[in-house]
Amino acid sequence: MALAKRANELGMDILLDFHLSDFWADPANQIKPKEWMGLSFDELKVTVHEYMENTLNDFANAGVVPEMVQVGNEISSGILHDDGKVENDDTKFEDLGELLESAISGVRESKAANTKVVLHLDQGGKNELYTWWFGNLLKYVPDLDFDVIGLSYYPMWHGTMEGLQYNLNYLSSKYDKEVCVVETAYAWTTDDAEGSGNVFIEGDQNIAGYDATPEGQKAFMSDLEDIILNVPNGKGIGFFYWEPEWVPVEGGTYATQAGVDYKSDTVTPSNTWDNMTLFDFKGNALSSIKVLNQPTSNLLENSSFEADGVVNSPLSWNTWVKDFDKEDVIKTEYGNAFDGDYKLTFWDDEDYSCSIYKTFSNIPNGTYRFSVWAMTNGNQDVLQLYAKNYGGDELNTTITTSDINWNIYTIDEIEVTNNTCEIGVYTEASANDWCNLDFAMFRLVD
Repeated sequence: MALAKRANELGMDILLDFHLSDFWADPANQIKPKEWMGLSFDELKVTVHEYMENTLNDFANAGVVPEMVQVGNEISSGILHDDGKVENDDTKFEDLGELLESAISGVRESKAANTKVVLHLDQGGKNELYTWWFGNLLKYVPDLDFDVIGLSYYPMWHGTMEGLQYNLNYLSSKYDKEVCVVETAYAWTTDDAEGSGNVFIEGDQNIAGYDATPEGQKAFMSDLEDIILNVPNGKGIGFFYWEPEWVPVEGGTYATQAGVDYKSDTVTPSNTWDNMTLFDFKGNALSSIKVLNQPTSNLLENSSFEADGVVNSPLSWNTWVKDFDKEDVIKTEYGNAFDGDYKLTFWDDEDYSCSIYKTFSNIPNGTYRFSVWAMTNGNQDVLQLYAKNYGGDELNTTITTSDINWNIYTIDEIEVTNNTCEIGVYTEASANDWCNLDFAMFRLVD
């Protein structure tokens, strides 16, 4: 409560994460509070309802109404074990569903009734977990009243960035929910300040694909930010960095010995997260702390080609076709879009070359990123994103075969030094080669 008041006074929004345990909770640890151990299942439903309602009333009476509330933390194995535990028996989701319904009804009957309710799982890059979990849960409680799907995502443990993007897009579309990465972090070093070991070790950077440096940390977070911003229809609402200030001070630890004993663990209480902070070992802010700045806006207007229906020259874009009498090789089309209702297509029944592009002038110098979602048969002689006239050599990224799913293609590190830049997509194609484009983004990242 004291911490929430401090955050509220500083104008921060608040996510209140109910772990529903006397200790922290994760998939391996969903230990029922000691005072609830002897309750029957029906008594437990009433108790968790009252606990949520009363706690939120206490917060509201103190002038703090959370913007979001998590009903449990990383609950892929359920909550309040063993009553709400789910493993290999899909029928156990019926009991979990009843407990979640009771908890959420406690939120809705409190003075914080309009707060967004979050259901949070781990393994954010693994869509199969989410389809199994939400598919089974909503089979038993199809009208469960929640607003946001929360995900933990650590790239060294939780799958690829491409897997995360697919999962976020799938979940937001399938369940018509907002999505939020409610836990993420990355190492800025593999050194260990307090000698108890680290959770992120040397080989993890090879798995994750980013250097364990402040620059690598920032690169990961910038890519993650782009992934969230690229969720269709604005349903990617943000991320929480966990835990940015866990610096190696004397006595700093994740638990007391009593907490370790409570969950029957043998680990020594320690801080194994000190290389995952946004501060160095002496508490000085790293350059990567800039990832917490407000994301810059997309400079492209009509970025999803929705502005003017079916046309050959979409609003706010320039087009070029090698043969002037073939302007219809470029057009917007309705249906099967990545974002919204329309997409842009390249196609002709004869050989063709064309491009769509945008020229920016009087933009601030700095580092930019250009991305676009694409689907193509991939047989073109040339099909690529490009960036040029920015003060350096032309940059290109090839769009490859992707006729089954939409995929994102990006040019990073466009170092604008002359306040101008031209970005676009260019192709040299044979008859019947095709490409669909949607949701382009060009934004300042540093």
